[in-house]
Amino acid sequence: MADTDTTWQYSEHMHADVTQTIVSRALPYSPVGITRVNTNRRHSGLTDPYERESAYLVILQLQPFGEQELWLAGKPAPHVPYGAGWLAIYDLERNWSANLIGEYDCMQFYIPQAALTETAKDLGIRAVQHLHCPPHLAVADPVVHHLSLALLPALAHPEHASALFVDHMALALRAHLVQHYSGVQVPSRRVQAGLAPWQEERAKALIMAHLDGEVLLETLAEACGVSRAHFAKAFRTSVGMPPHRWMVLQRIERAQHYLHHTQLPLGEIAQLCGFADQSHFTRTFGRVVGANPREWRRQKRH
Repeated sequence: MADTDTTWQYSEHMHADVTQTIVSRALPYSPVGITRVNTNRRHSGLTDPYERESAYLVILQLQPFGEQELWLAGKPAPHVPYGAGWLAIYDLERNWSANLIGEYDCMQFYIPQAALTETAKDLGIRAVQHLHCPPHLAVADPVVHHLSLALLPALAHPEHASALFVDHMALALRAHLVQHYSGVQVPSRRVQAGLAPWQEERAKALIMAHLDGEVLLETLAEACGVSRAHFAKAFRTSVGMPPHRWMVLQRIERAQHYLHHTQLPLGEIAQLCGFADQSHFTRTFGRVVGANPREWRRQKRH
């Protein structure tokens, strides 16, 4: 973690039983913290005080939650009971505190103002001054809900999560928040053009050179001379899938080559193909191919 990190990225202020965090560094100077916090205990108590800053805490409930006392600048603040998939936004330049009474399971996205500024540039719109969806106006947000569910495996096993996947999800999240909660009009786009042949070739070559997954979306976009938002959409238009998905398929293809043409053990193949460990390799291979690596190797040799 860098010096720009704050306790909000870990959600330490809530004293949860389980805290799982990953950080997107698609924007090196304004990382986005993604955290799942949950507890099966009642009466977790008061949240810790914090230093106010130019950032937002976007909270998406994974299960219904309504038992809390909420204050803003020391005065009771209105709020509504949340259903699963409901979202609220807390401006961290304001002094929020809560007494958490009920059990909870939620996703928290720490979004610095600088990340919103960069997102506005990517979208070609005027600067975003604020996000607005306070707790008394909380709404169901199926987009952020689906993004949250897709991130759960990465949060449970951060050692298995590729930076490319996390950055792609954070980019989608930031674009959605700006489009729906900033009050800034985002012009509708015409049919998205794909990458030029040289851009697609360069992007694929970079991904192949970094099958460990540590290549950043920003690196790919810069190599193609376009914004992050444009690159992510254009790559999908040209290739038919997002960059992180294409990267996984290349890992699997490389693994199949080693399985078929060498006697290397599975653990070594996993390492050569950029998987975190053998179990990660086995799970991913089985999900994509429909058979575990050992079975697939045996079938190919009969």
